[in-house]
Amino acid sequence: MPRRRKKEKYIDKWRKQHKEIRFFFKKEDYEALDKLASAHNMTVKDFILKFINDVNIAVKKGHEEGYAQAVEDFIHNTNGFRDKVRKVYKGDIALFEAPCSICGKPMVFTHNDNNWKSKVKPELMRAFKNWYHVACKKQSLKS
Repeated sequence: MPRRRKKEKYIDKWRKQHKEIRFFFKKEDYEALDKLASAHNMTVKDFILKFINDVNIAVKKGHEEGYAQAVEDFIHNTNGFRDKVRKVYKGDIALFEAPCSICGKPMVFTHNDNNWKSKVKPELMRAFKNWYHVACKKQSLKS
């Protein structure tokens, strides 16, 4: 006669879905934490979970604000932005996009490409050798 499989208990299922974390606090630290939680009408567990959630929200918000600030810096202060990025990457930086001559979808070139120095940058320098800032052209005409 085949053996019957033992039915999984509810508590076993619950434990698989809820991970256990144990903390051991010094008595003074726990009392301070309990006092903080009580001041907010919360249990220590709820206080810690709320703190974790609040930190997570703050990190996401900081990331989004940092990203938005970087975009603003790039749009309104391109040269300053480029200089900051060059300091981080220690040298030549690039982010250049051009359409594919076959499908038209963008090709992205960066300073991290293997052939950046040997092929991409020289080709870009040749393609843009006669381009200039309007202010630079005016300045050169005055000289």
